[in-house]
Amino acid sequence: DLPTAPVNQARVIPLTDALATASIDPAAAQGFTSTDGQDMPPAVDAATDVASTDPTSLSDGVVPLESPVRVDLPPDIVGPLELRQAAADGDARAQFEVAAIYTEGRAVPEDLKTAAVWYERAASQGFAPAQYRLGNLYEAGKGVDRDLAQARIWYQQAAEAGNRMAMHNLAALYAGGGLGTQQFDSAAKWFEEAANRGMKDSQFNLGMLYARGLGVKQDLGASFKWFSLAAARGDADAAKARDDIAKSLDAATVQRINGELVGWKPAQVDLAANFAPIGTWMKNFDPGSTIAKVEVVKGVQQVLARLGYDVGTPDGLAGPKTAEAIKAFERGTGMNETGAINPRLLAVLG
Repeated sequence: DLPTAPVNQARVIPLTDALATASIDPAAAQGFTSTDGQDMPPAVDAATDVASTDPTSLSDGVVPLESPVRVDLPPDIVGPLELRQAAADGDARAQFEVAAIYTEGRAVPEDLKTAAVWYERAASQGFAPAQYRLGNLYEAGKGVDRDLAQARIWYQQAAEAGNRMAMHNLAALYAGGGLGTQQFDSAAKWFEEAANRGMKDSQFNLGMLYARGLGVKQDLGASFKWFSLAAARGDADAAKARDDIAKSLDAATVQRINGELVGWKPAQVDLAANFAPIGTWMKNFDPGSTIAKVEVVKGVQQVLARLGYDVGTPDGLAGPKTAEAIKAFERGTGMNETGAINPRLLAVLG
């Protein structure tokens, strides 16, 4: 009755995951999106393509710059002079925003090669969202030559800084064997870090590792727990796996774990490591007009609640608790405080 999905098909987070995206198009309809899991890229031959790496080492030639390096201004078409000047002067957030503009083909044609250059400038200054994005480009071979060793380096730096998507994708690299051999102990470590921070796909993958005893001691109770948490977020595969595992547990154990899960909350997410709102390089950035649609407000409340903010009952009404939660989130991510639901906030929350 154990789940049968192949462990080398670990779910990964694609490049355009909403939580890592800094940009919005104010003219476009704003809404909430979810990221579906996808298969890992095919493993490469470790003997010829990727050297085996020490999962605890961060010394692989990547040295964060002690101070930003000034570069040429991006072209006029990229955006306002203030943005381009800030990026040229070395502001990591502005550099990330320029990279995101090239990634999404917004205002300029999509150009992942140029995006990679700007991501690396921000990443080299220790900006975790840029490190995650750069790792993603190296893993996919988009804008740069595919290099899983480099992807691992950037994912690990971002993961160590607290980026939960990098934690997940780093774990998926280890589980998928792309670094030479499947390293389930390292995969379990990073899946658990991400799962504890509420990453649904990490919860699913961790449930699989506990079910099979890969990288961890086999523990069907722990497997049931993680599958249950992913299922509670609407993951149909996790719900099926949970039910399969339950057949191997006694009723008392299932009841106990279900009781423990009632009060489960994800660990607090490091906002600066996971969110990169647009305009934080500018003191008086205009985030757009306030949005009061009930379904949008409720969606914002639900996301903020999952991040650990007290919004009261998500009811679609933007009251004082919601405003205070938004202000706290804005402070934590470097945005100017508004306490309002606007296009920039929706873009950041995904």
